[in-house]
Amino acid sequence: MFEQNHAARCIDGTAFGYYFQPGTGSGRASYFVYHKGGGWCESVEDCYQRSSTDLGSSKKWDRPTMKVDDDYFSINKADNPLMWNWNKIWIPYCDGGSFSGFNFSTTMYKGKALHFRGHANVMAVIDDVREKMKHATNVVIGGSSAGGLAAYLHVDLWRQHIPKSAKVVGLPDSGFFLDYEDVSDEDRAILRSTRPGNYHNGLHWVFYYMNSTEGVDADCIAHWGARNESSKCMFAQHTAPFITTPTFALQSQYDSWQLGHELKQPFTDAQANHYGAMVRRAFNRTFLTHMRNGAHFGSCYHHTRRWDKMHIKGDTPAMAFSKWFAGEPEKSPRWIENRKYPCHKCCN
Repeated sequence: MFEQNHAARCIDGTAFGYYFQPGTGSGRASYFVYHKGGGWCESVEDCYQRSSTDLGSSKKWDRPTMKVDDDYFSINKADNPLMWNWNKIWIPYCDGGSFSGFNFSTTMYKGKALHFRGHANVMAVIDDVREKMKHATNVVIGGSSAGGLAAYLHVDLWRQHIPKSAKVVGLPDSGFFLDYEDVSDEDRAILRSTRPGNYHNGLHWVFYYMNSTEGVDADCIAHWGARNESSKCMFAQHTAPFITTPTFALQSQYDSWQLGHELKQPFTDAQANHYGAMVRRAFNRTFLTHMRNGAHFGSCYHHTRRWDKMHIKGDTPAMAFSKWFAGEPEKSPRWIENRKYPCHKCCN
């Protein structure tokens, strides 16, 4: 944990910190950095409510250790062929804005001071592990859900602070949330307000209220800021064209969180397929257009953490990522499924 007077803070003002697990053997000079997810708070009331949970306060975090040994953290080489013995850095999530906020004022609400320091939190970790990483050979910057979005937003930031001699790549899991609103006619009067499940307007609120301009991709801000649309840089699809660090995305075409929060409920198969087609087009146009990037892009209805549990072209996400990282196959480093919803066999 950082000192209480450190700039890094959770929403409720409690101290921020991270967990570190040292690597072994051949993995001692390699690092996996993981940004935890957990949605966003999209209004002052929402952030106030979050401040009493582990997603807004460090009061109840496990200390000094936390046991995580599955998926990307597995020490089983068969399940985690590339990173099984690497150093692991787990960054908890307690700012509500995908580690983007740079608001050093506080908001007093219902007698409680609320802090929005997500960018300060991730910078505190970077500053603290820089010495550890001075001899790093391989670094993977990952995260899932809101942490997957953070991996898109911050992979270039990490790259800037890691020795140039190291190989650095991104690994966002389920972080490509489509910038989309599904509103009925009666909702159009409140289209520009923030309400639960309203992802576009929710992230728009996060960007401006948490002062995220300094906490997202600078090149993206330069591009969209000139068009007075800086808040687009909170979305993976708008940030992706500006990411320069090679990145391998794990993404479902029919992400269960997105279909459950961005479409009116209940949704039909036709609506899900229409939405999935939009995701595929945006993913191809903004992310896969860069040949340095790769993906395990499936049609299984799920959200995050299927690292060793489904196959495309015979490979799990873990296997595909390991092959891509090693440079094989050179001509087509993408595992793309593109089947109609629902595809139960896609979740094999």
